Amino acid sequence: MCSLIASFSKEKLLELYKLNAYRGELSYSLAAFENTATKIQLNLMMKDKGKLPEVLLTEMHHFDNAFYVAHSQAPTSDTDNIHPAVYGNCFLWHNGIIKQKTLTPGTWDTEWILEQVTNYGWSSLSRVDGTFACIMYNDGEIFVFRNEIAPLFYDEDLNFSSTKFKDSMSLPANMVFKVNLRYNQVHPASILTPVAFFDTMENPYYMPEEV
Repeated sequence: MCSLIASFSKEKLLELYKLNAYRGELSYSLAAFENTATKIQLNLMMKDKGKLPEVLLTEMHHFDNAFYVAHSQAPTSDTDNIHPAVYGNCFLWHNGIIKQKTLTPGTWDTEWILEQVTNYGWSSLSRVDGTFACIMYNDGEIFVFRNEIAPLFYDEDLNFSSTKFKDSMSLPANMVFKVNLRYNQVHPASILTPVAFFDTMENPYYMPEEV
């Protein structure tokens, strides 16, 4: 079990990190994206084994309009990989368990999802067997998505968390959303824009309605 968190605020990020601590603290990653009027680019990436040191957030250089993404991990397999997975200029943070039998030897599940989306498009998510909630950076844009099984919550200030928090909503499942980090600079604007749809391959918790 892992946790995904993201926020414009370092203080809120730390609050959400503590909220999600029960989901595992064997390793962490912390990324800062510079959000300007013309581009969104990665400015900082730190990752290591163990618990996220609070000092990293309190003493981190402040970037104007920065958007922070963090991941805390309790690996479900024997691996030294720490999120995000990287493929070209794309990064993927993932919470979930992939049961795919066709993983290339040496490829870990998060990397496999990223390769599928990069090579075959969003529709490839319909062929992913397992649970996943993801934050993805792709060449200047940030996307969020989840299937019906994995949790991901957000609020109107674009805070994200694997655990529900005050005033948060569940991200709609089976949809890919582009995150509009400049929503407060352009009016009218939506904080999340749907860009693709997919199906959950198998939901063991699905209870069909009685006819």
